[in-house]
Order: sequence, then structure tokens, then C-alpha cells
Amino acid sequence: MESRCKTMASRTGFILLISAFLSGCSGGTGSVSDSAPDNPALAPWSLRAATDAELTAHFRSALGPPGAGYQNTIHPTLDFSAAPAVAFSGTTLQEAGVDEADLIKSDGVHVFSLDQASAGSTRDTLRRQQLNGAAANASLVPADSLKIPFSGNVGGTGLYLDSERRQLVAVGNESVNWGIYEAWFAPQSWSTGVTEVALIDASSPTQMQTRRTLRMTARMIGSRRIGSTLYLVLRSYPQVAGIDPSWPAEKIASNQTIVDALQAAQLLPAISIDGGAEQPLVQPSSCFMQEQNSANSADIVTVVAIDLASPAHSHSAICFTGGTEAFYVSDRSLYLATTRYAYTYSGAFPAYQPETSTDIHKFALDGLDIAYRGSGNVTGHLGFEQNRKSFRMGEYAGALRVLTQTQSNWGGWIALPVTAIADSAATAESPSHLTIMKEAAGMLQTVGELPNAARPQPLGKPGEQLYASRFLGARGYLVTYRITDPLYVLDLADPADPRIAGELQVDGYSDYLFPLNDNLLLGVGKDAIPDGSTGDGRAAWYQGVKVSLLDVSDPAHPQESARQIIGRRGTDATVLRDHHGIALQYLGNSVRVSLPVSLHDTPSQWNNGAPSDYFDFTRTELQRFEIDLAAKSLLASPAISSTAAGERDISYDRALLWNDQVHWYQNRAWTSAAW
Repeated sequence: MESRCKTMASRTGFILLISAFLSGCSGGTGSVSDSAPDNPALAPWSLRAATDAELTAHFRSALGPPGAGYQNTIHPTLDFSAAPAVAFSGTTLQEAGVDEADLIKSDGVHVFSLDQASAGSTRDTLRRQQLNGAAANASLVPADSLKIPFSGNVGGTGLYLDSERRQLVAVGNESVNWGIYEAWFAPQSWSTGVTEVALIDASSPTQMQTRRTLRMTARMIGSRRIGSTLYLVLRSYPQVAGIDPSWPAEKIASNQTIVDALQAAQLLPAISIDGGAEQPLVQPSSCFMQEQNSANSADIVTVVAIDLASPAHSHSAICFTGGTEAFYVSDRSLYLATTRYAYTYSGAFPAYQPETSTDIHKFALDGLDIAYRGSGNVTGHLGFEQNRKSFRMGEYAGALRVLTQTQSNWGGWIALPVTAIADSAATAESPSHLTIMKEAAGMLQTVGELPNAARPQPLGKPGEQLYASRFLGARGYLVTYRITDPLYVLDLADPADPRIAGELQVDGYSDYLFPLNDNLLLGVGKDAIPDGSTGDGRAAWYQGVKVSLLDVSDPAHPQESARQIIGRRGTDATVLRDHHGIALQYLGNSVRVSLPVSLHDTPSQWNNGAPSDYFDFTRTELQRFEIDLAAKSLLASPAISSTAAGERDISYDRALLWNDQVHWYQNRAWTSAAW
């Protein structure tokens, strides 16, 4: 055990390797190396290894009068390499080999579901059911269930299935009535958050058992699993008793007394194992500072790696001062992104400042080893919808590709006359901007961009917004939209000279792009009808859900080989809110697709035949399609109607395809049928 408790650190330029273990390691001590002596002038977005004294001084300043203004600013992938022995759909992932938490998981034998607590229940339930190929009605066979031992104020957000060790991992957050956007620049909202993790032993076929529980005093931004390591990105804000954060005149003296006595170690998040006493989650010596952060902030972002294979708890953690609102994980790197300037809110979406740029920090991942490799900055922001931000980034052959926008406000639902767009076309910026970065000299340095002087063609047309984006190998795909859906194919084989390889314009737009093989993409979004002057799509009116098959075998001439439109205006699909809301099953040369839909196809008494007419709710159903990869065809199968009456929130609906069966998870219940 002694050798595992030793902190490993090496320094080559600005490369840092940190390892801080709690299990049997005297409270989880760790250290990081200082910044390179030959690089004293760090960029404003760079992180620097901090000493305990420096970290303490930073927190005293940020929690003191200089930081009072910030404290009170409250503004309203798929793997094609091998087919499984049993054909079943798994969690839809951004990157192959990088698992994501979801409400359902399957190993091809059982189905596990996270049944979130209903009214009158205080705990979530993990339910295990067995798939049954002999069942005439395809129904699942109940096996067992387990109340997840989260605290009463913590709700489960997703599951991981670690089949190799026959265990499940449930992750949960403290229940709050705000989201990341609503409270991003309201740091007090992050001062009481907690994250909990439960490791569940599923080796017994008759009864699952809790192996271990973890409680961390920080709120989870997101998580990923690579092999036997679970990675968590947490945010916290020190909660200091007795301080009035507005610093009124009558409290200045008492506030200052408290601040002057603060030490960094007491402000960093803690961890409790199996209900035991709190211990440090991360040590001050394992933390970084961003000295030129755009805000004097006491926010703490902690990256935690948990060993799921260890018999006893073992983890490492690093932290940095500042914030992060988006993250992307490849099979070897973690990138954390932060909008550099505070934004406010315009309706449901953030409103950015015109000069906004985004800081990006890179960390190399190797099991419990987390190594800070450098930071960079890109023009613009990662968009207006949280679930799409990770798709704006992608790593390939050591290069990070980032798509950003420069528009200050979301325009997708804003009526804007075409004449106004045309008048500004000559001066309009490119709706999207591509930046390619590589690690060099302890920083993320820009090596290529689009548009550029040699290739000035904009990524999108004036007035358009960025919708879907996806990086796959040496290519990138993005969808912008105003009246039609321009799909851009980017050739990124040479990071120093990216270029637009081809462009396709079709009606409507795609919110998400799912790769089916090297030559076919599945796009899911909305159809649209232009009316020439106004619209909630800038100059067009959104209609039903559009499912389209995009042929990119010739990148210079992409084609829409097939499409299906579901319902009329008002129709919604789970996958438009969460990329896990679609199931894809590979069967030789075909792919089956299933997605929950709230169908609006009933004419309203107010309809007058205009493209802006909304249709009334008809039913909730599970839509099904079959794709022939060779023929590049998309055929609809009869939809399965929900057994629940009335319109409801379908955000948490999921589907599982197994052999010739389809299983639909809705409202903590399963509906099963033969395909």
C-alpha cells in the first residue's frame, strides 16, 4: 500500500502529473509541481500550481470585499469495430470507449433502470429485470430491486454498468430548482451542493447489494467512465458561516475578522466514505490557480478519479480556482471550458457579451493519474444549450477541434425579417468559428482556424445559428440554420489547413448527428416551412420532427438520401433534449432506430392553414425506423402508443432494442413488444 500512497510528480515544461489517494494515504495528501521557470509570463487563461499560502490568499481576497460584486451577481459515440454477440442497443455515446451515465443500462442479459423517486418516496430505486427471448409479448422478467442509499436530499441522475466487475455505479446530485445556466454567475447557489456515488454489487443473480457509498461536498457538472475509472467534474463555492456576502458597512469589521482567519484547506470540498467522517477530497498542494481569471472568484472546480476496481476506496483529485460550465472527454484527455465573461439571460437562453471568449483547460487521463497539460482560449462561446456543448469539441491525433459562436443572443425562436438579414449580410460574421489547438510549450496553441484569410468562406450564412455538430476522425460536421439546413463537411486531415469539403442544403435542421458508419449520418431535428418574412426559425416556421439519412461518402457532394417527418408543428422528441433519447441497434447491414415522441397531429380549432399553426397533442408514442446501410434507405415501422394517457414530460423516456424486441422505459415503467 505504501507505494500506492506516494505522490507522483514530474515536470517537463508545463506538464504535471498529480496523484493523491485517500484510501490508506494519510488523508489524501498530494502535490503538484510549480510552473516552468522559463515561462514566467503565463497567458491570462493559464493555470498555475499554487502553494497553500497562495491559495489561502486567493480565497481571502475572493471572499472579501474585492469579490463581493461577483458573489452577489445573480442573473435571471458509437464503436463500429465489432458487433456484440447479442444484438442490443447501448447508451448513445459521443466517443467510443468513453461511457456516459444514463437512466437505463443493459449487458444483453439484464436491463437495469434508475427509477427516480416518485411522490411519497424519498429514495431512488435500482431495478434489475431479465430479457426474455421466449416471451410471446417480449415482456421483461423482474429479478430484484434495491433502494439506492442516497441521502434524502439527493436524487439519482444516471447509472454506469461495469460489466467486467459485475457492478453498477449510481451517481446523484442534491436536488435544486435551478440549472447550470440559471445559477452560473450566482456562486452562492453552489455553496451547499453535494454529489453522491453508490457502487452496487450485481454479482448475485437474486439480490443486488450496496458495496460502497461516497458523499462529496461539491455539485457535479458531469461524469464519464473509462474502463475501471470513474471521472467526476465538480463545482463548489466556500460556505463560510458568519460572513455577510454583501459586505454592508456594519459588517465590514466582523466579516474581515472571519476572512483573515480562513485557511485554504478548510474551504476545499470534502468526501465521506460509507457514512464516515469527512476527509479532504483534495489537498491545497494539488490545486491550481487562474490568476488572470475574468472574475475575482472563490469558485472551485475539482476533477476526481475513482478506482472502481479497488477492493478499498481509492481516488485521486486535483482542483483549480475559477469555474467550468462544459466538459469533453476523449479516451485519453479531459477538456474543461469556461466562458470568460459573465452572461445574463434572455428568456430560457443565456445572453453573452459581444467580446466573449472561452478558456479551455486540458488534462491528460491515465487511470488515477490526472495531469494538467495546458490551457488555451478561443473566440466566442460554445452555444446556448448545455447538452450540446460537449459536441462542440472533439480530439483527434492530438489536436482539439472547437466550434464556437459569436452571436450574443439565441435567435432560433426570434422573428427577424429577411430584409434585415439581407441588409446586414455584407458585414455579418461567420455564424460559426472553428479553432484547432495542439499542446505545445505547456499551452494549447492555435494551429488552424476557419474561416481564415486563405479560406474566407463563412461557416454558415448571415443570420444563421449553429445547431448540430460532430467531429469524427479527420472530418467535422456542422449544421447551421435559418431557412434551410446547411450541412457542412469539414476536412480536418491537416490541422494547419482545415477546409470546407462540401455543403448540403435541405429544408429544416438537425439538432444531433449520429454516425451509422463511415459514410452515413443520421440527423434528427425539425422540419421547417419558410414564409418569406418572419418565423420562429428566423425566416421559417418549425414543423414536425425530422429524421434524415445523410450520405457523406463523397464529402464534396453530401446528399440527403432519405427522410421521414413525424407529426406536425408542436411535435417533440426526447432526443432533441438529450442525445441518450435514441436507441440504435446494428444487425448486419441494417440499423434499427427507436425514439420516444410527443406527437402533435390533431388540428386545432384555431388552425387557419398557416405554417405557424400549432397542432394539438395526439399521443405519446415510440417511433421506429429501419435503415438499410447498403441501399441508404430509411423506412418507418408502426409506432408503439403509450399506455399512459395525456400529454406528459418525455425528457426521461428511453428505449432499448434487443434481438427482435423493443422495450420502452417511461414513467418508471416498461412497455415491451416484438419489433
